[in-house]
Amino acid sequence: MNGASQLNGTCSSDPNAFAFLDPSPVGFHNAFYHVLYSDMRSCSTVDYYASNQGAFFGDFVGAMTKLGRIGVNMPATGGEIRRDCRVPN
Repeated sequence: MNGASQLNGTCSSDPNAFAFLDPSPVGFHNAFYHVLYSDMRSCSTVDYYASNQGAFFGDFVGAMTKLGRIGVNMPATGGEIRRDCRVPN
């Protein structure tokens, strides 16, 4: 079962379920990237970052910095955490 199918199955079977994108989210490792590598659209990117970890970490820092600037609304600022992943509360 590929990652998308697994996530879809988790959400479909229980709308209150929490689905980790990485099945072992407590550490940094390669398991998550095996799914990306199995897709021809992303395997060259995985190859690039696997052979150049400095580029990966530099790009990761840049992406997280940008993500931190988008102003996500948290519950305290008018946002919501959905009880059902398919519809707003």
